[in-house]
Amino acid sequence: MYPVLAVAEALANVVFLDPARARANLARVEPRLPESLRSVLPTALAQVPDSDTALNFLERFTRHLVPELVDLMARQPVLLYHALALFSHSRFLSETLLQQPELLGWLARDRHLGHIKSRDDLLEEFARFEATQLETDPAVVLARFKRREYLRISLRDILGIADLAATTLELSHLADVLLERALETARRELRHRFGDPQTHDAEGRLLPARFAVVGLGKLGGNELNYSSDIDLLFLYSGAGETSGPKAISNAEFFTRLAQRLLQLIAGVTVEGPVYRVDMRLRPGGGEGDLATSLPAALDYYQRRAREWELQMLLKARAVAGDVALVREFLAAIEPYLYQGEFHFGAVESVLQAREQMDRKLAGRGAALNVKLSSGGIRDIEFLVQCLQRLYGRRDPWVRSGGTLVALQKLHDKGYLAPRDHSRLAAAYQFLRRVEHRLQLEQGHQAHTVPASGEALAVLARRVGLEAFGREAVEMLRRQLDEHRRAVREIRARLLPETPGEPGSDTFRLEPPSSDVAVPPSELSYSSLLAWFAERRSPVHEQLQGLTIPERARKPLHRFLASTLSSSERFAALDSLADALPAAVEVFSLSEPLGEYLLRQPELLEILRGQPGTGPQPSEQRALTLEDSRGEPSRIPGERLLHSARTPSARASRLRAVYRQHCFRWGTAALRANRPLWQTLAAYSHLAEAVLHLALASAQKEIRAPRSGRFAVLALGRLATYEMDLGSDADLIFLVDAPASRREVTSWRRVAEKLIDILSSYTREGTLFPVDARLRPRGGEGELVQNAATVLEYFASSAEVWEAITYLKVRPVAGDLAFASEWCTRLRPILARRFGSFEQITPALAQMRRRLEEEARKTSRDQPNFKTGPGGVYDLDFLASALALAGGALPLAGKHLAGQIQTAPTDKRLNEGDLDALARDAFFFRALDHSIRLATGRALPTLPSRSSLEPVSVLLGRVLGEDVSSGELLIRLEQTCQHARSVYNKFFP
Repeated sequence: MYPVLAVAEALANVVFLDPARARANLARVEPRLPESLRSVLPTALAQVPDSDTALNFLERFTRHLVPELVDLMARQPVLLYHALALFSHSRFLSETLLQQPELLGWLARDRHLGHIKSRDDLLEEFARFEATQLETDPAVVLARFKRREYLRISLRDILGIADLAATTLELSHLADVLLERALETARRELRHRFGDPQTHDAEGRLLPARFAVVGLGKLGGNELNYSSDIDLLFLYSGAGETSGPKAISNAEFFTRLAQRLLQLIAGVTVEGPVYRVDMRLRPGGGEGDLATSLPAALDYYQRRAREWELQMLLKARAVAGDVALVREFLAAIEPYLYQGEFHFGAVESVLQAREQMDRKLAGRGAALNVKLSSGGIRDIEFLVQCLQRLYGRRDPWVRSGGTLVALQKLHDKGYLAPRDHSRLAAAYQFLRRVEHRLQLEQGHQAHTVPASGEALAVLARRVGLEAFGREAVEMLRRQLDEHRRAVREIRARLLPETPGEPGSDTFRLEPPSSDVAVPPSELSYSSLLAWFAERRSPVHEQLQGLTIPERARKPLHRFLASTLSSSERFAALDSLADALPAAVEVFSLSEPLGEYLLRQPELLEILRGQPGTGPQPSEQRALTLEDSRGEPSRIPGERLLHSARTPSARASRLRAVYRQHCFRWGTAALRANRPLWQTLAAYSHLAEAVLHLALASAQKEIRAPRSGRFAVLALGRLATYEMDLGSDADLIFLVDAPASRREVTSWRRVAEKLIDILSSYTREGTLFPVDARLRPRGGEGELVQNAATVLEYFASSAEVWEAITYLKVRPVAGDLAFASEWCTRLRPILARRFGSFEQITPALAQMRRRLEEEARKTSRDQPNFKTGPGGVYDLDFLASALALAGGALPLAGKHLAGQIQTAPTDKRLNEGDLDALARDAFFFRALDHSIRLATGRALPTLPSRSSLEPVSVLLGRVLGEDVSSGELLIRLEQTCQHARSVYNKFFP
């Protein structure tokens, strides 16, 4: 027997920060361990960097050890050292081992501990692991496999079996495998619902559409951290639709696929998320499409991408899905990544931003950040990327995603002096090792070196410095300072801060993104103004004395910072600086219009000459498209759209036209330059004009039949010229009889394509949602209905709510003469079948109660002014019922107040009731319009407090009187009470 006293004596040579607690832990641990483990315990504890933490976790670990694991550890005492090493380096992995002690046995059996697991090895092991899991949630299985493999990878790192390159490569392989398996799961689920996505090649042949996940940043460079976010970009091969009976467009399919993949990888599970995912580096940033088609991605990077966006693609690689698709993508953009001579002067703004960040960190008294502080990891990576772009065009050998590999290649070719190479490589490896130890210990993304002496001493030993106490602290600080000083000296020498000679080169380094040294958004607003002032920019003159409302500060800051991304944007902003006061008002009052401006800074030109408040001088010019009505040939822009060679190009141009005119309409609406009903009518005309163009594009793409009369009719707010920002377009599609089955099928494809053009979410955004469920029998009915069959339906089967809905039907596109004739034939049918007020009110009242009940479930705390008691639906039901009973009077083209004012008189109405209800209708529409303009959403209740102030300002402008936030709720309640009191006179 190994005497307990001998263990205590041996442990006297182990350094403990808390000796009393160590003795207590030892007293509890010793009886639980066999002699063979007690004999090696002192030696094992002496070799780990944090003996206190290691012994604490060992005490917890040994509380419930099963005999099988104790026997295994007794036969392989090295397992005790492995456990103590993990305990002393990582709290979050220690908790994993405590929860699953059997993983220590798995580590003992794992034949790969001595070498790297390849991607194929991990795929094979995941398949076996998945087969043994009883868990049905695939995200949980992914998270558990990741945590298990992290134990092995971390242990190899801690024991020195794997160097930095091997560790980061394995972490990257693991991420690849988990993304691949998540993609397989997501794709299998969606295929079951929608079929396989398909596209056409250049010769028109039908092919399977491809999808790939592109890794960027550290994942793309195969140098992932323990706690890195993973930067992703989703690509698919091209437009088309799925093969299933419930076909959807490829854009929608791959967007859903990306969403499901992100849910599996980044969603919250009982094991936590698998990874944190950052999608902001995709084309268009946070406002871009989640999944981008290959043609759209190439167009973006070849024509519109800023230099930092191109620079981050140096590390791009396929991590899941179709590798060939990513290869095509990277081959096409490669000439844009490596562009000739390097213009050092263009680096100036980046270096200035770097200095701003240094001062900011110093001003806060921040501790050393091994990633962002001057001379840190980011500086090395940025320097290497600059050199790669400088020499990579004429020498492809130096192109590499990984930083260490790129350093070696630059040295091999003589672009980096031997001394510079060794100093940069040593600094990078040391700083990354420090970063890894910080992240292993804390279990989350960490880059800041601790300030306390004890924590620094432990970190020094974890990094591998053989010292204790103050000596360890000084040694760590000295090495950090030496490495960072070397990086700063090399960077200053290779990237001089003085502007270079201007030349014809096109390579320009731009201010960095959020993944480069210092994003412009890190600069304060005052720093940005100072930057503009130093350059004598008129931007400073326009903004220096302007009071910026709280809501406008963040978007204005983003907007100004984005202009640092290229010299072209900066010059454009200079020329349009006089529009900035109007832009501040946009940012202050309207989130959706502000987003338009952030995505397309060139829209600032529309605001030129517009003051912060007051009328727009050239209002009529903005209404060219909004006022367009009639045949498609008379709509401006049709020739421009039809000159596009491909359907995707036409759709892209259509969205661009729509965005521009929508922004013009919105900025006029902010100032209430026109009466409310004219404002809503203008937006309806815009939607109708776009609808004409979309139909023409759909007919061209589908090759619609020349025979058969086809029409698109509007219901809802488009039919009454009350469409607003964020409104759906309620549409029905009719074909005249007789029509052959082939003709009906062709027109159905036209209708589907029209919906796809209008509703699909693309890189350029969406136009507006289409709702076709108001057709007879709703979603179960045919999308394109036979006109005669619909009339028969209303004569025999339609319900009363359908009758009041179709009082508003209005032709909007296609064969307008045929559609008008059909509307004329419908109204007598409605009058004959639903002409008795007493007959229709019980059914309407019952439906109204159902709507109120739904409203109570979702908005219990404040009035629901749409479907709640006294809301818009009270007025709509009342006006529609009076019109239906009065001979099916048409409501198409009449706004809600107009419907009420022209309603047939009734003995139950007092004098002035209709005028008062019309004022209620105006208030409700004005409130809804103000909420949509302010928030971009169609809310049934008042918005949150943060959005209430701009809503009050906008509502006051529409009403022509001041309405404070406090008064708004009172006025809303009073309006609802009045509307309900009149409604109760008619409905039981």
